[in-house]
Amino acid sequence: MIQAVIFDLDGVIADTVELYYIATKRIADEIGVPFDRRLNQQLQGMSRQAMVEALLGEKAGEWTKEEKVKLGERRGMYYRELIEQLTPHNILPGMYSLLQHIRNDGVPVALASSSSNAFTVVERLGVRSFFDVIVDVKTITQLKPNPEIFLTAANELGVDPRDCIAIEDGEAGIQAIKQAGMFSVGIGKHLAPLSPDWLVERTEQVTWEQLKRMFLKKRTTPLM
Repeated sequence: MIQAVIFDLDGVIADTVELYYIATKRIADEIGVPFDRRLNQQLQGMSRQAMVEALLGEKAGEWTKEEKVKLGERRGMYYRELIEQLTPHNILPGMYSLLQHIRNDGVPVALASSSSNAFTVVERLGVRSFFDVIVDVKTITQLKPNPEIFLTAANELGVDPRDCIAIEDGEAGIQAIKQAGMFSVGIGKHLAPLSPDWLVERTEQVTWEQLKRMFLKKRTTPLM
């Protein structure tokens, strides 16, 4: 029995991955380091500090801790400017319908996003009412790929992690879901090497009926 469904936000519900790219590319250009969409995907779900370190790469040692903090804050400011433009039209295909069907079945829903702007984004998208729990990332000590944020979501919902489905588009997120012992849904071909329990290329492929079938199939498949 599915006790809960836990969502990541950026790249799963919200069409914001490109906004992260724009904000981070602006920083990369300012400081003269290479940055592309592949690296942007790898950074999804990381803490701000980890993102800055990855962005700087070999140049990380040339920056002081204080300079790195300011760099992360500036990138955050650029991103917040961009999300001010979000509307319900920025919900990724199929996600509003998925949330509706889960809610209609009475299954609890949580949001486990590493973004400090998660509350703002769901309000702007008009989907806040679908979530029984939104994990406050400020209360999380270890971000993805550590499973803490997903385990916190399950705990706040009062459910067993093993009976939860979690949906992610980030590599760190899939690693975290697997460590949490949850059924993992990966969005994007780039996640194939991590072998999520169900891999799809696009958000609209994740329907509630198919999600229930895939979860049941996993539960009834004998271990080799």
